[in-house]
Amino acid sequence: MVNYTQFSPGKVSTEEVKLWNPSKILGIINPDNDRLTCVGDAPSQRRRCRNPIRADNQALITKALDEIAYLPPDSPAVMTKLRAIAGPALCVRYHQSQAETVVMQWQRKIQPLKTEIGERKPAKSVQSRRLEKPARDRRVEGIQDVLKEMRDALANLREEINNQRHQSQECEGPEERAVEDRQEQERKHRRSEERNREARRKESERLEKERLEKERLEKERLEKERLEKERLEKEHLAKEKREKEEKQRRERIRQRAQKLHEEREREKREKEQKEREEWNQLWAKYQERWAQLKASASDIREGNIRDAIPWPVMSGSYPDVKNSNVKEFFQKTVSRDENMVKLMRKECLKWHPDRRCTWLRGAQLSDVDEMIVDMICRVVTGLLNEFAERSSKFLD
Repeated sequence: MVNYTQFSPGKVSTEEVKLWNPSKILGIINPDNDRLTCVGDAPSQRRRCRNPIRADNQALITKALDEIAYLPPDSPAVMTKLRAIAGPALCVRYHQSQAETVVMQWQRKIQPLKTEIGERKPAKSVQSRRLEKPARDRRVEGIQDVLKEMRDALANLREEINNQRHQSQECEGPEERAVEDRQEQERKHRRSEERNREARRKESERLEKERLEKERLEKERLEKERLEKERLEKEHLAKEKREKEEKQRRERIRQRAQKLHEEREREKREKEQKEREEWNQLWAKYQERWAQLKASASDIREGNIRDAIPWPVMSGSYPDVKNSNVKEFFQKTVSRDENMVKLMRKECLKWHPDRRCTWLRGAQLSDVDEMIVDMICRVVTGLLNEFAERSSKFLD
């Protein structure tokens, strides 16, 4: 089969004509994009390469293919020109190594054309084709006339059929018309039933769609309610958990505070108890020193009178005798009971200036010591008055 034969348009038969189409036969144009691209094979893509080739190589290939079209396929010059354009027809980056393979493929494609073009009869000249044109026109006109006659005959046949039908209807009797009317009524009834069935079907479909839509909306509503209920329940549980944890935390704090308070109270009581015991011991020692002073009053000399006096301070030492220390001593050592006023009255008598002679026994105090003793007497008198007032209020 001859794939392609083309003559130069507008030329007479005496000029040179193209014998075949190399571009089509050899597949130069890429069918994927109808462009002149690299003719190499891309195995990884399982297709022909789509890389473009250089513009100067495209011009070279186009010119060579145009020249080859005027040569017989079995001409040695054809393969020479094909070998010349094989390299330019491949992309420089990937497929220059396929030049010889491409030439062999082209050679296999043009091999069947060598005998076909050799056996082809010479093509008719343009002038002979021009002479044949009036004959073709006449054949076309004859066919058009036949078609017109057939259309006219078909119209006449339709008119005759209509006339016969009209005549047959006029000749029909009442029974035939009644049958035809009944049949027509039945047809109308069937059409009406069909329309009704179709309407019922559509109505049923509409109702079914509405039912499905209502079910969908109801499911969505129930799902939203379920999710909302779960959310509220989770929030409620989380709130209860937080409140329980907060309550437990406050209880732990309260217990720690209570424990700390109890420990402090216990330590305070122990401290107070210890202080009371220490003050009781100091009071006992104070009373014991008074007894010693009274027992050895005749042996007291002026040089050691200061050391012999039982000073009413915590240390019992003369240097610590101050107003605040004396007051603290009697407040901490004298018991808060019914004997409190009686004891303070005795202490007041001990330190009173008019009673000093009873325990000094002729010993003389220095001016400073007398001032100290007077200060002690004033402190004791003040405490006596304070304790007496408290005692009277308690008795009232």
